[in-house]
Amino acid sequence: MLAHSVQQAHAAALVAHRAISAWQTGLVAAGTVLAPAAPGAPGAPAPPPHPDSAPDSWERWGGPALALRAGARALADATAPRPCPDTFTATWHDPVPYAPTPLRAHSAPDGSCEVLDGARGILTLRATDEEPPRRHVPRFPEEFHPHAVTDVHRLTRAELDALAAGDVAGVFGPAHDQRGLEPDELPAPWPAPLLEEITVGPRAGRYGQGLLTATARPTTIGDGGPEWPYPVAAALEALRVYAFHQGLHLCLPGARVLPLPGRPVRVEWRGGPTGPETGGEPWRLTVEVTELGSLPHPYAVADCEIASGGRVVARLHGLGATVRERPGAGLMPHPDRPSCRKTSSGARARFHELHIAQGVEGHPSVLDARGEGITTPVRPRLPRAGLRAVDRGVALHEGDGPDRAGARLITEHDVPADPWYRREHGGGVPAFALMEMALQPLGLLGGLSGLLWMYPDQAFVCRNLEGRARLTRACDPRSSTVVQEAVLLSATVLPGAVIDRYRFSLSTGGEVFFEGEATHGYLTSEVLALQKGLDGGRETPPWLERRPVAPAGTRRLDVRRDARLGRGRLALLEDVVLVPGGGEHGAGYVLCAKAVDPGDWFFGRHFPHDPVLPGSVGVQMLFQAVRAFALYTGLADRPGPGPDTVPGEELRWAYQGQVLRGHRRVRGEVHIREVRAAGGTVLLRADGSVWRDGLRIYRADNIAVALPDARRGTP
Repeated sequence: MLAHSVQQAHAAALVAHRAISAWQTGLVAAGTVLAPAAPGAPGAPAPPPHPDSAPDSWERWGGPALALRAGARALADATAPRPCPDTFTATWHDPVPYAPTPLRAHSAPDGSCEVLDGARGILTLRATDEEPPRRHVPRFPEEFHPHAVTDVHRLTRAELDALAAGDVAGVFGPAHDQRGLEPDELPAPWPAPLLEEITVGPRAGRYGQGLLTATARPTTIGDGGPEWPYPVAAALEALRVYAFHQGLHLCLPGARVLPLPGRPVRVEWRGGPTGPETGGEPWRLTVEVTELGSLPHPYAVADCEIASGGRVVARLHGLGATVRERPGAGLMPHPDRPSCRKTSSGARARFHELHIAQGVEGHPSVLDARGEGITTPVRPRLPRAGLRAVDRGVALHEGDGPDRAGARLITEHDVPADPWYRREHGGGVPAFALMEMALQPLGLLGGLSGLLWMYPDQAFVCRNLEGRARLTRACDPRSSTVVQEAVLLSATVLPGAVIDRYRFSLSTGGEVFFEGEATHGYLTSEVLALQKGLDGGRETPPWLERRPVAPAGTRRLDVRRDARLGRGRLALLEDVVLVPGGGEHGAGYVLCAKAVDPGDWFFGRHFPHDPVLPGSVGVQMLFQAVRAFALYTGLADRPGPGPDTVPGEELRWAYQGQVLRGHRRVRGEVHIREVRAAGGTVLLRADGSVWRDGLRIYRADNIAVALPDARRGTP
């Protein structure tokens, strides 16, 4: 209760701070914002009215709007007496605060103009006749993982005012709650809203990054200047709302959303009436987000169309906003300086989404303050966004003794309500997703527990070598936070390699649902090259190819269009050969094949600087082969709603090789061991292997799949 009262008081202070800051900005006049003389001095301008009593004052809309206004006046003056150009670029050079020091603007001989904050250039406007570059719509749009999830997708003016006052959790819900933080860790004050309302479609639009529609009602500006800065500033505000909607502020102390620097924004202005004298037609904004990312800071880029009075008056291409921490705030995690990011329990995270993104793509020392200055190429091994299944670090115990045994890492992963892998799987959560949630923290713990500084000269890569896992209870982890625990059981140092053995578990609501053990190897490239497959380097053909003639009943199938097996990124089967009654156990056999495409989605995700097919995807291929057997022999007619894995069944796997972009083909085979029907479900157990070209490199035992029994009720 006390913390909530403090936060309410802080929100009130932010409102007052915004008003004072707006008064301090000075006046926009004749293309230049001049520093005011001392109060009462000859020629000193009168201070602007209080923002709350001057709804038409540009000062109340903050730094970006002021800079745009100053630049617009300067651009108009630079091109006079000709008409102001209707197509130009606006490039921000440095993020500007919401209430900057008084601005000034000047024009250059080439017709461009620059807005300066003191001696610092912050915005350049330049006429252009170049067409905007065409955007490529990706086959698989990047699904940005929000830092918080909300069910609130439409905001009224009252809710926008509440956001500006700092009541983010009151608007978006408990996932955005920052109660208990210090005042300087809370978001910076917002300018007064320009928007009247906004609707957010988080995964909508052609690019799957978000689609925003908003309304801004213009008022009389009164200084006769160009009109276009108002809708551009309103579009920036829409991106600011979206950034907070996605929770991008939660990792940054004193978070503020500012224009994205260094990327020209193309503004095509067709003119539009404003003000009550023209009927007061509202601006209607359509903001299609084209990019969402985390590095070097969270950001959003969008294309915008703005209409008024039933016609398009402006188009913006490449408008960007970024979320920054307050000046001087440290971002490096430290045991004695917890981050401002909260875990699912409300405690402060040891490291968070932004630390992880920087550690994966940049330098591993971001995740551990003691690693500062270390230049080893060893890094905590995590995939890129889109495949990464670790969001926050809760706790790290480094282990005792030189072998690091007993090191323990607790992390969290927020599973989306409808992740791409569920939609493209054709059923519930696929086995590979559970494996990635469980195994990714192990590679992270291997680096954080001391490997970084123990072997500073070794260029290690990380590979999972073997493991076993069991689903302990039926669980759908979607829309929940999965708590991941990794414990280092032993570490063995060999020439050119470190072999770590781990225990892992996944839990929701304090109850474990997936557990097992796994072995990771940190290997030099020379040791990695010694992997010769599961048969000692011999090319052993699959069971079917060792038959002198094709067994009776052999069927060849093209399953590329069968969405029941997987589609999109999880369309892992192409050519399938099915043998009822075949295989080593006489209960059934499947041989499947898929060509390796250098552009396959997983090469760009797993790992940065070390692209490789994840072993879990190879195991998923075998699960799909078992499912294909059930569907095409009539045992089942549709996929089940639950996960691939079956509670109580232990899956075991071993990897002795890798699939890289230069390989030609991946093949898999499964030998059905048992088919058993009970209670309307058919359970299949199988063993399988995966080949890379002619070399058998993966093995998986006890692949257990349960599907609805298509024969139920028949005699």
